[in-house]
Amino acid sequence: MQFFNVALVFGVLAIASAYSQAPGTTTTTVTTTVTTVTADEGTDSGLLSAHERSVIRKTWDQAKKDGDVPPKILFRFIVANPEYQKMFKSFATVPQNELMGNGNFLAQAYTILAGLNVVIQSLSSQELLANQINALGGAHQPRGATPIMFEQFGAITEEVLAEELGIAFNAEARQAWKNGIRALVAGISKNLKKAEDLADPQTKLTPHQIRDVQTSWENLRSDRNSLVSAIFIKIFKETPRAQKHFTKFANVAVDSLSGNADYEKQIALVADRLDTIISAMNDKLQLLGNINYMRYSHQPPRAIPRERFEDFARVLLDVLVSKGVSADDMDSWKGVLTVFVNGVSPRQ
Repeated sequence: MQFFNVALVFGVLAIASAYSQAPGTTTTTVTTTVTTVTADEGTDSGLLSAHERSVIRKTWDQAKKDGDVPPKILFRFIVANPEYQKMFKSFATVPQNELMGNGNFLAQAYTILAGLNVVIQSLSSQELLANQINALGGAHQPRGATPIMFEQFGAITEEVLAEELGIAFNAEARQAWKNGIRALVAGISKNLKKAEDLADPQTKLTPHQIRDVQTSWENLRSDRNSLVSAIFIKIFKETPRAQKHFTKFANVAVDSLSGNADYEKQIALVADRLDTIISAMNDKLQLLGNINYMRYSHQPPRAIPRERFEDFARVLLDVLVSKGVSADDMDSWKGVLTVFVNGVSPRQ
C-alpha cells in the first residue's frame, strides 16, 4: 500500500504555501519529478517562512545521507502503532522483528525517502496545486487513513531526526519541523475526504451532492411544472431565438404561452424528465441511462446548442435560490447541474 508515499507526508507543507498566493494567481499541477526551487526562495509565504523552509531542507539533506533513517522512521511508527501495519498489504503479516530485513518493508521506507526528498526540495516553488491535497485525502480515506496518523508519523520523524542529527537538530530546527508537521496535519484534517464526499468515477457525483439535491427537490417537485415554466419564460425573454427550437409554439408570443396546450405539454414533459433524473440519482445505471437519453434525443436531432442547457441550469439555480434552498444545498445543485450539462451536451 502506498500509504505515505510520494509527496504524502510533506506534500501538504508545499501546498499550504501555495494557498497564500496573491489573489488571481494561477497554479498548475506539480508532479513527483519536480525538484526545482523557484525565485520565491527568499520570500516568506504560507505557514512556513523562507528561513524555516531552508532549515527543513538543510536538516533533511543531512539526515537522508544515512540510509537507515527512512526504515527507522517507518519501523518506529509501526511498533508504536501495531494496528497500522495491516494497512501495508505487502508486509502486513511480517513479524515486527523481521521488518528491518524485509524487502517490501524497505521498499516502502525508501519510497517515503524519495517522496520526502522531492517535495522538500520543492518547498519554495509556486507551481504547486492546492487541490492535490484533495487528491491525497480522497486516495487515502478509503484505506482508513486519519489525520492523527499523519500527526503520529510526523512526531516520530522529528524524534528520529533528533537522534540522528544530534546537536545539528537544535531548537531552531526542531521548531521549523514542528511548524511543518503542524501545517501537514492542518492540511490533511481539512482536506481528507469523507466517503460521502468521494465522487463516483462514472457519474462524477458524490453521495453528499445526491442527498442534498434530492432532499431539497422533494420540497419543490409538487410545483415542478410552474417552476420549469418560469425557467422557460425567462430564457425565451432573454434569448428569443431559443423559443425557435420548439416548432409547435415557436411563434406564440411569450406572454401568451401560459395556457397554450403545446407549451403546457412541453413543460410537463421537461418537468417530469427532470424529476425522473433527480429521483434516479441513487441508481447509477438509471442516472447514466437518463443522461444518455437526453443527450441523444437532443443531439443532433434537434441541434440544441450547449448554451441552452447552460441557460436552463443557470436560471434553475436562480429559481432555487428564490424558493429558499439553502446555500449548502445550492453548492450541491451547482455540482450536479454541471455534471448534467456536461453529460447531455459535452464541450466540443
